[in-house]
Amino acid sequence: MPPNWFHPPPTVHPVAHHRRSTSKKILDEETFSREKIDPCTTTGFDNDDLPNHHRILHGPNAFVVKFRQFRAKHREFLAEFIGTLILILLIDGVSAEQTLNIGPKSWLTSSFGTGLAVLLAITVSGHISGAHINPAVTLTFWVFSGFPTRKVPIYFLAQFLGAFAGAALLYSVIYPALNEFDGGVRQILGDQGTANIFATYPPLYVGTSAAIASEIIGTALLLILILVTGHPNNMPFHTMQGVMIACGLMVISMGLGYTSGFSLNPARDIGPRVFTAIAGWGTGVFSIRDYYAFIPMFAPYVGGLVGGMVYTIFIDHTPIQ
Repeated sequence: MPPNWFHPPPTVHPVAHHRRSTSKKILDEETFSREKIDPCTTTGFDNDDLPNHHRILHGPNAFVVKFRQFRAKHREFLAEFIGTLILILLIDGVSAEQTLNIGPKSWLTSSFGTGLAVLLAITVSGHISGAHINPAVTLTFWVFSGFPTRKVPIYFLAQFLGAFAGAALLYSVIYPALNEFDGGVRQILGDQGTANIFATYPPLYVGTSAAIASEIIGTALLLILILVTGHPNNMPFHTMQGVMIACGLMVISMGLGYTSGFSLNPARDIGPRVFTAIAGWGTGVFSIRDYYAFIPMFAPYVGGLVGGMVYTIFIDHTPIQ
């Protein structure tokens, strides 16, 4: 038998050969198109003119394009919103665990959870908005650090909305546990009171002056820590600011927080308090304890400004020009 290479080549049908050639040509065109066309730049092309690969996978529709434009325009607002939402969701979640759990309570656990919640919120939004996540911080930065005036109301709005949304999200998660604890009857204070999960309420023996002092001093210490660790001339603390703030907040909470319920953040109190008024606790959340609600609403602003003044007078790292 002669070797195989002496056998004549198989007959190729012209139509089949044309189909294979056409398929190879289409494959080559799509491969070339994948190399030459940037998927991120296909928005301006007619979808029918693009290869199937880009038409299916890389052709953003009008909604996606509009959303990307909105996000690019409002990045700082969105970062402050989601950062504050995370902060309130986790801080109030720790409070829920302390309130709804029939086991022993621990202020140390609450303080530790608060610090970690702040660290997570800073990690998520810090690289975009600076992670103020607190109107008292924004106000202090505006007064002492040249924060742009036009951004102040934007940050305030994002923080208050984020706090409200965080409280609402937590409520949806713990709703069955709340009903099991209080039988579906929402109470502000008392043995079955649950409003303290969302907003701050001091112990009954704490007077107004002590609560105000606690909020002002605690917020002042927080702002001093933020300003010290945030200054670029204060290395290496500038690069690990989130960790330092979280640790500092734990200590402030353990040392001073029990007196006032530990707000230090107007958004942290106002947003969830408004939510509880809507969600079944009633408007008594504002008037109870001689309208205590106004202390965490305004005292942290004073504390932030005091902290800014102390930092400016005693510590400021800005070099003399």
